[in-house]
Amino acid sequence: MITLTLNLPKKVEQELEKDLQRLETITQKPREFHVKEALIRYIEDMEDIRDVQEHIKNKSKDTKYYTAEELKKKI
Repeated sequence: MITLTLNLPKKVEQELEKDLQRLETITQKPREFHVKEALIRYIEDMEDIRDVQEHIKNKSKDTKYYTAEELKKKI
């Protein structure tokens, strides 16, 4: 088990408190659940970004990337 203590600016802490109370009411799940889910998703997102950056760094010169708009035109 990991226990974290965060020192947040008072305004951020107040907003976070309101948001967590609202989530608890809506979902009937404790704030710890929501904080854990947010942290897990953040870490997964950061890992995905790292993987993409690594792929781009190691790509071959023949690799072609398309924007979403270019792909729509091709489809």
